[in-house]
Amino acid sequence: MSTESTLEITLEGQAFPPNFRYDLMQPLLQGRVPIDGVTIKPAAPMQGAGFYDNPRFQAGDFGLLDINVGDVIPAIEAGWDMACLPVFNKRKPVYNYLWVRADRGIDSPKDLEGKTFGTVGYNSSISTFSRGLLARYFGVDLTRLRWLLPAPGRFPLYKDVESQMAYATGERKSAIQRLLDGDIDASTGDITDAALWQALESSDKVKRLFPDYQAMNKQLWLESGVHTPTHIIVLGGKLNREHPDLARKLYEAFVESKRLALNDALGDGTSYSMLMQARESMRDQLAEWGDVYPMGIKADRNTIDWFLDFNVEQGLTRERLSYERVFAAGTLDT
Repeated sequence: MSTESTLEITLEGQAFPPNFRYDLMQPLLQGRVPIDGVTIKPAAPMQGAGFYDNPRFQAGDFGLLDINVGDVIPAIEAGWDMACLPVFNKRKPVYNYLWVRADRGIDSPKDLEGKTFGTVGYNSSISTFSRGLLARYFGVDLTRLRWLLPAPGRFPLYKDVESQMAYATGERKSAIQRLLDGDIDASTGDITDAALWQALESSDKVKRLFPDYQAMNKQLWLESGVHTPTHIIVLGGKLNREHPDLARKLYEAFVESKRLALNDALGDGTSYSMLMQARESMRDQLAEWGDVYPMGIKADRNTIDWFLDFNVEQGLTRERLSYERVFAAGTLDT
């Protein structure tokens, strides 16, 4: 790609405002990571038609997109024109988000069978990983779980799932509020509202399925190298074909951005964080956990394999997608 003409690429996302607040992306968005012949322009958070309702995403007519990886895999199988970069820019440990009613006799994962789950979305990454881990590590029969879902899925399910649409029950409310109100027995999926966290952690009506969730998250990471990804960076199919070298350049830019962000945190973490001892906390995390935000195919192979397995096992895709089908060709050897 010639440096004489600059390709401007818009980075879009569905994150809550302020958009793209992830610290590992800040150096890139601040212009501290030069990319030969390319500039990246962050867009405002999506307004109006989102990922599923905007035809240009299906047609591959976009630049970069920050999106839940659970939305992407079924879309690619359905023929949407896009290619992933092996950049999971947002991760959340999955065991944090498994909550149950305290009055429904749920004292172990197997007690979930026959119970009703709520979630932000059946195919969301945390929901998919939650089911996968419950089945793989705790022997939960996923066919015996019932689901109260916020809306119909945009792609077909290839396995029978006992479900009901939440909007058909009357009042619209979050899965967490339904759990607190006793409408459902258990909940999984992302929680971003501070008030909901406070309500969960102060209520005697609900409890964590795994009280030792922090130790379990660490054990999962140390044994498997899986720190649950929620978002991934996706490149529009048209741009990927027009500029075959672009995906690799962008991937390397995200890697460099993470390196600079880590240096920032270890240099003067207090400059960007309200967390006391932020630099020391990052130092201790690295010593205890290592790098929990790996990038690239090799470093994330277990994570990718598990997620592709869980998608087909749970009927979110008809087949297990290949790496070549999911990721941009220029990143397959990363």
